Amino acid sequence: MSDSRGCRHRRHFLREAGKISLAAGLSAQLIRPQLVLGDDKPAGPASADVGIARGSNMEEAVRKAVDLAGGMDFIKAGQTVLIKPNVTGAVASPCTTSPEVLYAVIKLVNERGPKRIIVADRSFSPVFSVKTPQTLDVMKRVGHLDAVNQAVSDVKAPVVAVGLEDCGEELELLGRKDVEMWRKIKPEKAESWPNGFELAELLFAVDHVINVPVIKTHFQAWFTMSMKAFVGMSHHRTRREFHTAFKGGSDLLDQKASGSRRRLGPEGRLKDIDEVSPLVNRVAELNLGITPALNILDGSKSFVFGGPSHGDSIEGKLIVASRDRIAADATGVAVLKRYGTERRLQKFSVWENPFIRHGIKIGLGIDGVDKIKLKHAGMDDDIKEIQENLA
Repeated sequence: MSDSRGCRHRRHFLREAGKISLAAGLSAQLIRPQLVLGDDKPAGPASADVGIARGSNMEEAVRKAVDLAGGMDFIKAGQTVLIKPNVTGAVASPCTTSPEVLYAVIKLVNERGPKRIIVADRSFSPVFSVKTPQTLDVMKRVGHLDAVNQAVSDVKAPVVAVGLEDCGEELELLGRKDVEMWRKIKPEKAESWPNGFELAELLFAVDHVINVPVIKTHFQAWFTMSMKAFVGMSHHRTRREFHTAFKGGSDLLDQKASGSRRRLGPEGRLKDIDEVSPLVNRVAELNLGITPALNILDGSKSFVFGGPSHGDSIEGKLIVASRDRIAADATGVAVLKRYGTERRLQKFSVWENPFIRHGIKIGLGIDGVDKIKLKHAGMDDDIKEIQENLA
């Protein structure tokens, strides 16, 4: 665990400040300006199962959480499955998905008898280049190739690792010959993308996509979990478009700066929302392209301040799983609040977060805490506070 004494004190302060704010005489309206969705909000699912679990190791935690979320019975023998971990850059967990968690997911998928398992993502390039970095090089550095090779050795899994920027051969093996590696689409509700956006063709060539991001904060988007994982599934032309729309700070070397701002009162809060909305709205709308069969959030280690590549971290040693992206991300934010996180997340309801609000508006999942069926194992005293944070 990388927390310093000062970091622990800061998170304790954040938790206590959240508890006493109402007692200080501030009205709910002052603290939490309302973000109205309007009458055109799509009707979301009636409910969503969310599994959250710890175990004697991360493999057991993955198995428990997935089982609580409904399992993997959607995978039939002979099908193809794409597992999408977080391969943001060549930095180990929590910047990227833990190899131990990735191995556990591969093993679970393999038990369903698939014909082929593909572990794929597209690593981030600061210059928005399709040539560098090579995703497979990043996977090797952070231990993902080791996880793939271990699964091949241990359980004879038919698994390969692929970079989405170089998946032409894999597309041919799946019967997609002479097709472009990126597909441009324009979903009806993607109003932030008047010219559409590009997602990897490989996503459409498999039977199921399983999303395995990390629970962590993000200096621009506030947090990054299942919805933001779609950034790694998009072409660099698409990435450039939404990154240039961001109004706030963009210094990759100073990722703690954005989260440390202390704007008090409704005007400051609305300014923060105004800065981040052009970014998170576009990212949320990428999710209109496909729907993952399952989202497995890696909470073995998480950034609670800064991110996505460096910041203050904690070892939660837990997994969150759900077939619903809104339910998964809302629970993930509640987990961050459990440990003490950035003020813009800690001090406000999960359901007022602009990223989650826009995801609800465009119909990506459930629309409130009353729709979440939270099932847990091995969470001891933590679960009570996580449930309170979801309210």
